[in-house]
Amino acid sequence: MKLLKFIAMYSKNGENGRLNKGPLCISKNRDIHMAENALGKLLIKSKTETTLLIIDMQVYQAGEGGNLPRYFGVVNGPDAEKGAVRRGKEVVPVIGRLLSAFRKAGACVAFTAFGSLTEDGSDLVPYVRLWNRKCREKLGFPAIVSVRDPGYAILPSLSPLPNEPVINKAAQGAFNSSIIDHVLRQRGINTIVATGMYTNHCVISTCIGAADAGYRVIVPEDAVGSWSADLHEQALEVMRSWIIRTTSDRIIKELNLLL
Repeated sequence: MKLLKFIAMYSKNGENGRLNKGPLCISKNRDIHMAENALGKLLIKSKTETTLLIIDMQVYQAGEGGNLPRYFGVVNGPDAEKGAVRRGKEVVPVIGRLLSAFRKAGACVAFTAFGSLTEDGSDLVPYVRLWNRKCREKLGFPAIVSVRDPGYAILPSLSPLPNEPVINKAAQGAFNSSIIDHVLRQRGINTIVATGMYTNHCVISTCIGAADAGYRVIVPEDAVGSWSADLHEQALEVMRSWIIRTTSDRIIKELNLLL
């Protein structure tokens, strides 16, 4: 029996202090304990208070030939560009499965996108403007694009639905460079399942900012990535005081319990 059906049965029949299941009678206290124990072990406590956050899965960030992988290739070596593209391809189907599960459950989905509101990037924070200057010098284009650039769009395979907000940010961390906190609080969200790219850049910055803003932050380790497996693991380890680390399979199973 699914967890919520169990709890609903208790709520319906618990007035007389017992839950009747055929010939078997379970005491009210034991019933409450079982329900509380089951809920306590779930990472997803409520589908109405949880959002899937897809971080920066944009064409120019996670797609082959994108500005950012090419910039990483310049500053970190050609293996970084290849690794970024490869990992992007690996996480897309994982995020896609989570996206389908959240939509099926009727739960909140939100996206972040990293881009400048101005064509010259003058609204970006100083270190990102430095990235852009270096990238223009080496490759002739910015590392971080404007919101009007075609590469700013979310990857087509993860395209947002009309009621799924795409929140622009002007730095790696969403919680100090965007309106994401306002958007999530208006929707009653207290738990974030964070996915996307890159674990050691925008993911870690956004997750720590979210936790410091008071959200429970859950990170499925197979739904985030970097160009280097070592950097990915190091970032997850650094985040351990702020996040709950898990897998996409567990999140999907728990969402199915809440249907």
